[in-house]
Amino acid sequence: MIATEDTFAARRYFDSNFRSTRIHIEILPTEDCHSAPEHVLERLDQYRKQYQLGDDDELWLMLDTDHWTEPAHVANFTRVCQEAAQKHCQLAHSNPCFDLWLLLHVQDIGASQFKNFKCVEAQLKVAVGRYNKRRGLAYPLTRETILAAISRAEKLDTAPAERWPQRTGSHVYRIVKKLL
Repeated sequence: MIATEDTFAARRYFDSNFRSTRIHIEILPTEDCHSAPEHVLERLDQYRKQYQLGDDDELWLMLDTDHWTEPAHVANFTRVCQEAAQKHCQLAHSNPCFDLWLLLHVQDIGASQFKNFKCVEAQLKVAVGRYNKRRGLAYPLTRETILAAISRAEKLDTAPAERWPQRTGSHVYRIVKKLL
């Protein structure tokens, strides 16, 4: 189970690339404009209460850092991450946004600093021709591009013990490696 503050991109990505008879992936997107970290974790908690989960089920909290790690919000973001970890939820955050994970499929970004979603979106449009958060990438993802994204994300993850990437990066690779 993956709870995300995103409404479209994450669901489209996982639905399009990870169909399996062995593994069921349930995306819990934001559909009610309640995308604050505590609301996303609450959706995961509700799912856990509603369904009887087995030992092999995993709960993932997937958030963007963008403005949540700014001084006015970082204490709340930190608290939610700590609470999720205490509840045995895995964390797969992206800095600044999930769309950076998509960019890693098509381009090595090195130590680039992307300030926000708009910067990542602009680079995605340059790299693939067009990008729309609702429609996803206009670029076919393959096993090779997914493996390249994992490799690029791991290279950017210079502090893997951190709960979220402190610099540009994405921990979504952690979910994807398990799915592969």
